[in-house]
Amino acid sequence: MNKTVVSINENNKNARRLISIIEEFRKLDPEMQAQTITLFLTVVSRPGISMKELVQSTGLASSSVSRNVAALSDTHRKGEAGHNLLRAYEDPEDRRTKRVEVTPKGQRVYASLIAILAGGTAE
Repeated sequence: MNKTVVSINENNKNARRLISIIEEFRKLDPEMQAQTITLFLTVVSRPGISMKELVQSTGLASSSVSRNVAALSDTHRKGEAGHNLLRAYEDPEDRRTKRVEVTPKGQRVYASLIAILAGGTAE
């Protein structure tokens, strides 16, 4: 049996990187929830995903998906400023469908997360 052995030092490095990633999101919003982070990363991995597909992919209720997309967009549902990481738009082929994509700011945030994973620091 082939086991992957990870040293304690390597685990510590990985744990520090994960903490740094969480801190990047906390810089945007100190109270950002894990489901919001999950939703953002889902959209990054599937640009143009529909709201319905986000519900299926994340397991969140449609109201939670809508609320989180709004919080990550330019204007929160309550009229407050959002984080401008995502943009929801009407599907040009089916106007009943809303799709979600990452904004340029969201792409920069994602790039900083990748830099952290690679062992660097966020810019």
